[in-house]
Amino acid sequence: MKDLEERKQDFLEQVFLENGIEELTSEEIESFGFHELTEEEETERKKAIERKGFLPENDEYNETSSSPQEIVEKNPKRFIIEECIPACQNLWAKNIYTFMVSDHLNEGVCWIEVFLDSLSQENKEIYANLTGEDIIKFSYHKGAVNFGVKCVGKEGQEKLLELAEQFQMQDVPASQAYISSQDFLINYCGCYDEVPNPNYVEMTPPWALQLPYKQLIEYMKQYNDWEGSIASQETLKKLNLSKMTQPLDVLIKEHGMIAEGERIYLSPFHYEKHLKYVEAMNHGLDEKAHHSKK
Repeated sequence: MKDLEERKQDFLEQVFLENGIEELTSEEIESFGFHELTEEEETERKKAIERKGFLPENDEYNETSSSPQEIVEKNPKRFIIEECIPACQNLWAKNIYTFMVSDHLNEGVCWIEVFLDSLSQENKEIYANLTGEDIIKFSYHKGAVNFGVKCVGKEGQEKLLELAEQFQMQDVPASQAYISSQDFLINYCGCYDEVPNPNYVEMTPPWALQLPYKQLIEYMKQYNDWEGSIASQETLKKLNLSKMTQPLDVLIKEHGMIAEGERIYLSPFHYEKHLKYVEAMNHGLDEKAHHSKK
């Protein structure tokens, strides 16, 4: 009987074949891997990008799958294509954290992706009301939304910035910028016991099944939803304060975090952004009070 790894490989081959992709040799598979380009190949790659209408790629650009918000904000040219940088910087200044952006594979469009729950109610409504002939909106990752424009180059850069400018200042998002003391103790300090999850539901991985293609695609959607839900966890973490090795304030300081009220900010970077929001809100109140006296 085949083990799960063999079944997983068979599953991938089935998906390839259903989509008209022939079986690949080991040499062909290896050719998909990254290799260091020669100077001539690198020059041609950059020219090809410009032929597609994109702005020239800067020398710092080195696309990655995921990087912390703080690192990306400090060096956007390393992680983000030129079309998206001004719009991202505009959003960051208003405490809107970006999840992903388009790259040079997305021909003819440029977009930004954010987690919907990270937006304030006001900004959720602004996103919902983004409309226009050149505007695109879609959702790819669970819990996230994308907005962008149907053009690239300087025009795409300017139009994407115009969209970003519609959003308003907000406080930093929970989970991404701060957590509760309970989450801190459980996830950073190991102060928990594992207990059985009464709502656990077992689900067989797609590659362990032999389903027709259409049924397989539908099952994969259900499986992905299950993976992201609490029902996929056989055990849950329950807070156990007896496992605390030091006082809470000492533990927070050791992790380089900052506590304020019921929030624990994951770093000074996030806390400073929160303070800018507080300052902006106070300034807004002062402005309203000033105008009301006139």
